[in-house]
Amino acid sequence: MLETRWLRRATLRLRTLFHRERVEQELEEEFQFHLERRIELEIARGLCPARARLAALRAMDGMEQRKEECRDMRRVNYIDDLLRDLRYAGRNLRRSPGFTTLAILIMALGISGTTAVFSLVNQILLHPPGVSEPQRIVVVRTRYDKLNLNFDGASPPALADARANKEIFEYAAAMRPIGFNYADGSVPARLRGAAVSAAWFDVFGARPALGRVFTADEDQPNANRVVVMAYDAWLRLFGGNPGVVGRTIELNQQPYQVIGVMGRDFHQAGAVDVWTPLALPPRAFSPQNRFNENLSVVARMQPGISFAQADAWLRWNADHVAAAAPANLRSMILDARWGMGATAFTDSSAGKTKTPILILLGAVGLVLLIACANIAGLMLARTSTRAQELAVRAALGAGRRRLLRQILSEGLLLAAAGGAAGLVLAQGSMKLLLRLAPESAVVGLEARLDIFVLLFATSATLAAGLLFGLAPAWQSSRIDPAHTLKGGVTIHGARQRSRSVLVVAEAALALVLLVTAALFLRSFARLQALNPGFEPRGVVTAAYTLPPGYANPEKQLAFARNVLEHLQSAKSVIAASIGRPIPFSNDNEGGAFRIEGRSLAGGEAIPQGDRRWVTPDYLRTLGIRLERGRFFGDSDRAGAQPVVVIDEKLARRYWPDEDPLGKRIQPTSGEGWHTIVGIIGHVVHSDLAHDTGRGAIYFSLYQHPAPMGSILVKTPLVKASSVKTSGDVAAVAAIRDAVRAADPDLPPYDIKPMEALLANSLAPRRFAMRVLGLFAAAALLLAALGFYGVLTCAVTERTREIGIRIALGAERGAVMWLVVGQGLRLAAAGVAIGIGAAALFGRLIESQLFEVRPFDPLTIAAMAGALMAAALVASWLPARRAMRADPAVTLRYE
Repeated sequence: MLETRWLRRATLRLRTLFHRERVEQELEEEFQFHLERRIELEIARGLCPARARLAALRAMDGMEQRKEECRDMRRVNYIDDLLRDLRYAGRNLRRSPGFTTLAILIMALGISGTTAVFSLVNQILLHPPGVSEPQRIVVVRTRYDKLNLNFDGASPPALADARANKEIFEYAAAMRPIGFNYADGSVPARLRGAAVSAAWFDVFGARPALGRVFTADEDQPNANRVVVMAYDAWLRLFGGNPGVVGRTIELNQQPYQVIGVMGRDFHQAGAVDVWTPLALPPRAFSPQNRFNENLSVVARMQPGISFAQADAWLRWNADHVAAAAPANLRSMILDARWGMGATAFTDSSAGKTKTPILILLGAVGLVLLIACANIAGLMLARTSTRAQELAVRAALGAGRRRLLRQILSEGLLLAAAGGAAGLVLAQGSMKLLLRLAPESAVVGLEARLDIFVLLFATSATLAAGLLFGLAPAWQSSRIDPAHTLKGGVTIHGARQRSRSVLVVAEAALALVLLVTAALFLRSFARLQALNPGFEPRGVVTAAYTLPPGYANPEKQLAFARNVLEHLQSAKSVIAASIGRPIPFSNDNEGGAFRIEGRSLAGGEAIPQGDRRWVTPDYLRTLGIRLERGRFFGDSDRAGAQPVVVIDEKLARRYWPDEDPLGKRIQPTSGEGWHTIVGIIGHVVHSDLAHDTGRGAIYFSLYQHPAPMGSILVKTPLVKASSVKTSGDVAAVAAIRDAVRAADPDLPPYDIKPMEALLANSLAPRRFAMRVLGLFAAAALLLAALGFYGVLTCAVTERTREIGIRIALGAERGAVMWLVVGQGLRLAAAGVAIGIGAAALFGRLIESQLFEVRPFDPLTIAAMAGALMAAALVASWLPARRAMRADPAVTLRYE
């Protein structure tokens, strides 16, 4: 039987194809016939054959024009039919306000969330504000494969190479962060700055709102006393006064002339207040400075140049540099496996936020799919009640295409209304996401609907309308008018199966989101419980940068001692110290060193370690344990025997089978030999989940003064939050008073509790966890609505059957189990499919998890239980209605 039906269909298709080819051939033959007849008539009139053919072709052109007019009429008729279908769909939807309102709300929920997340993706990864053609901008990277180092940074000679290659790069520029103490005559303030080369703004295609940007002549040593202000800093410091251009302001006790103000959208250097020229001296570009990778180098590719070409050239240039290097330097390059490459600017600027944002986009896409499945189920239930109407339309001559278009028109109209409502809600959703997102990741971002977001929202709305309208339209177009008009129920089983399939899909997608959110929650809990190697509670930090007047190391040391003396005398302070860099401050320094009496074997990399400069009370302030030996004391000062303290990680790495106490090391940056006098516990410096620390070397700040650092103050730990808050306030006041006593013109900045620094390091994961939790809750609610809807329809369609069962003596509990059992079976099917989907999705998020397996049985079992519980509650409501059915009323109604 099946083979016969297949043969019939295949034969019909072949006949259709042959018929189409025959018709086209006949039309071509007819056209050629009319053309020849026309030529014969023109020749008969006395025209030469050539002119006769021309006249005939002109006449035939008139025929083609009439054919085109007929096609235009058909297009007009099609548009009229479409508008008529939309008007009719609107009238039908107005007759069902409950269904229409629910469907629009569900659609608005899906579109608003999707649009809000895409707005972040658009501003972070696709079209950063204030940047022209971001896809043409690359960031130069340096790698040391032997040391497992790969970072965004390059040296001045690398900048010169990129700037000279005009075939690949249109512009190349560099940036180095810098801070300024700004004195406006009252309270000194701290400004975040960036020293940039002259082409920096050209790389980003940014133009100033006022004034101008730097010239090449100003990007020179001793000629760089000009400054361009960021828009926000201009508003904050000068109230938006346009007369600031041309004024002279004092930065780090030096005069600078303001020459321009950038547009409000340009934030691509980070949270920057002012830009000054980088002004690298000629010696910075010497070959000896090739591996001093302390610049952030960006370049704009020439039109038509791909990212792969730019990356390949940078790799080739690194190989060329290695081949041309002297023998001793070439050996070091080969041993460390040094190289260069490129990364997309948007990937570099997004940083750790990129993966969580993309995961959220996938998650909100699942929510939209669940919403579509929910609306499709509602439409299937509604078209079941319109069987008589559709049968009459089919009996009066409406074909399957006409019925299909009618139901699709209703779906598209619902999608359009839901999409419009979703765009209204999207503004609030964007603000919520920006509030939850890490502050460092959303600098300069706004809750706005630009053209790219609107196009995405429109496309998502159209796709959703077609998606949830297709199944009901297909089912309705297969209606049997004869059977339906006789009182039969058309394809009842097919409709019920379709609704069941949709609700199973909803349950599976909801389980994926529930499991993902639970995995992120467990991972975040594990990270919070992790010991970073120090005690952050009760510690308040503040940064300072000394102006050029403190170039003398003795002045730097006197400032540090003065600040610490004032802090240690404060009543609210238990301990105080100064360190550089401190944990989780987004700053790190490292370098190579030699070990006395130990030579490197062939191919062995030179020892590397992170560097810290601290004062003697550093361990006590942060609660770091001393493993053995001693820490620094007041006697470890300039002129005394240089000493260092290392952490246990560095000790295990380079002295695995011996005691490093008493051994001597020499930093390759030029300092002399230092004796190791102590070993302390390892401190996680920047990332709890992926500790990339190589082991740290601690230097005494009294032996190696520095013009910048961070002040750490430990306050008493108390349980009452109000007292603790007052303790933090007292510590902040103590820091300000101490710095003011040491130098009234020096402002401390970035005053934050250490707990806040630690929390900021987890901000991207916390953001992903919270938003995924919201999406998972929405998915669970939509899945529960899906269960409720499909079982309510099933109870309605089986009203007569339920009445007969009760009339024949069926127990009320059996009737309830009839409905609840169906809901639980659908939920179980969704759970079975969802477990497999969650396992696949878990592989995508594995890099974001910490000490939690992506296929965690406990998490999956808990979330499956939550989904089954939601299905049980959603099934109980229609089951309760079926259990209370009165058979007399039911059978009389039937």
